[in-house]
Amino acid sequence: MAKLHFFYAATLGASAFLSSPLTAQTIDIDYLKTTNPELYQQLMAVELCRKEPENSSCQAALPKKSVAVAPEQHTKAAPEAQKPRGKWWYDSAYDQDGLNDQWQHAVQVTVDLEEMSGNLDGEQFHVEVDYFSRINTWTNYLTLIYEKDDVKQSGVVALDKKHYAFNYGGRYDFNQTWYGQGGYIIEQDTSQSLDRQQVFYAGAGLHLVGTDKVNLSTMLALGKQQDKFINAEAVGIDSLDYSVAYFVEQLSWHISQSISINQSISWLHSLESLPEVGSSTLSGGGPNPQCLTAAVPGSAYCIVDNGSKSKLELMLGLEYQINAYISLLYNFSYEKDNMPWAGVEGTDKTNNLSIRASFQ
Repeated sequence: MAKLHFFYAATLGASAFLSSPLTAQTIDIDYLKTTNPELYQQLMAVELCRKEPENSSCQAALPKKSVAVAPEQHTKAAPEAQKPRGKWWYDSAYDQDGLNDQWQHAVQVTVDLEEMSGNLDGEQFHVEVDYFSRINTWTNYLTLIYEKDDVKQSGVVALDKKHYAFNYGGRYDFNQTWYGQGGYIIEQDTSQSLDRQQVFYAGAGLHLVGTDKVNLSTMLALGKQQDKFINAEAVGIDSLDYSVAYFVEQLSWHISQSISINQSISWLHSLESLPEVGSSTLSGGGPNPQCLTAAVPGSAYCIVDNGSKSKLELMLGLEYQINAYISLLYNFSYEKDNMPWAGVEGTDKTNNLSIRASFQ
């Protein structure tokens, strides 16, 4: 402890001498270097720091000053601009912020009144339930449809015209652009003389545009279709089983936060030649010379030709989003069948007003 007090006193003394107007030569440096080397080194270090205070050895010897650190300012991020209410089931799974390994669900219930002209003339009540789900790259579609008609067909009041349909589709997104899809459809449509129609299909598609406001996609598929008719004698055919090609295009365009335009085109074409049915007798009562073969026994129809069946459907609609759950829709649809069944016209036009409830 005594040695420490001596060192402190010597340092203070040296500082006093060196900070005075006297120069270092007034001290017998050589004598001090010989008799007390330790004090000599300390005096030289103090002199160096007086002349060169920026020297690194001097800076290291200085006591560190505490630096006041300003408290970190946590600024709130500006809220993101709200996007239009999206129908994510139309988008590629890769359009979201990374693949989602949690289930996503959405349900839509649509009720509408349709005004029809063409094959059917009159009004039709339509109820449709759509369920959508997604996990990772898989997106599933499930649709149930019920329709009840109060219509005329070929100018005759047609009571008890009904349409039931069940549709399942599963889509796998390979990347942001390409996807594969398969599905199954079964329906009964008494206005089309169909007791049961089943379609199995599989194909590939493209997400052509996928933004917050516009979604455009297409798909081309191959499948198998089976038609079973209600009254073979009335239609001239009991059942058909044939291969089909199927093309569909869908567009959803959000003009604003609450208004969007929906448009679709679907085209179904038989890959096999199908029988075309015509009357077996002429209007005057004689046999029809165009008949190639007889139809089912007891039928007033015969097979007059064979060819490929094509059916084109166009839809254009406007949707107004009232709130997060309810929207109003207007849709116009047009259908054209180049080979309608006997007693069925080949053109249908429909205008409908709908209310839709959505939950997701």
